[in-house]
Amino acid sequence: MDREARIIRIFSDIERFFRDYEKITLEGSIQHEDTTRFHAISMVLFTILNLSFELGEEIIGHRHAGLPGTYRDIFQILWEEKLIDEKIRGTMTHMVYYRNRLAHQYAGLNHEDIHVIMSHLDTIREYIARMKDAIR
Repeated sequence: MDREARIIRIFSDIERFFRDYEKITLEGSIQHEDTTRFHAISMVLFTILNLSFELGEEIIGHRHAGLPGTYRDIFQILWEEKLIDEKIRGTMTHMVYYRNRLAHQYAGLNHEDIHVIMSHLDTIREYIARMKDAIR
């Protein structure tokens, strides 16, 4: 699969997982005793974050803008390339912590962690929109 096809697939997957998130959260906030929804939302958010980071890597490669060594580097490079602003860079860099927590410390994950990610979904959506603009 070539880079443009991968980018299109990533956008499509992100949209699908945002739709899944909307369906799951239609009933409102997660109650502490609702472990099924907690885990479902956790995995959907984890996937959205992973795909968002993958998208950044692909956009950087598409533009020949460098080679990020870490997830945080992705957002530094995109910021240096003026593809994202400081707010998006800060939020997405902060989301690296939560992505890693979801991946490596899932047993210690709590409702607060999930609510922090959820509180930044508008900025993550703004980031996705900026990436769409970057390939037009």
